[in-house]
Amino acid sequence: MMKALLLVSALSGDMGGYEVEMPSMTECLDARVAIMEQDKDAKTLCVPAVAEADKMEQFFSVFMNIVERMREMENERLDSEANR
Repeated sequence: MMKALLLVSALSGDMGGYEVEMPSMTECLDARVAIMEQDKDAKTLCVPAVAEADKMEQFFSVFMNIVERMREMENERLDSEANR
C-alpha cells in the first residue's frame, strides 16, 4: 500500500509548514481538497512516503532476484557444457 505525506503551508502569518502522514494517496488527495475549500491561499502538496523498512525490503528483493538469475545462468552454462 502506498503511503502519502500531506504538506500544508498557509500564506498567512508564520510561513511555517505542517506535515501529516496519510494512510494512502487517495486519502491525502481528499484531505487536500478539503483544505483548499477552507483556505484558498493555502498551498498543499501530497508526496509519496516510503518507510525505511520498505526501502530495504525492496532493495533485497531486487538483489535476491539478481542472485537467482545468476544461478540460473550458471546452471544453464553447466548444462550446455555437459551436453557437448
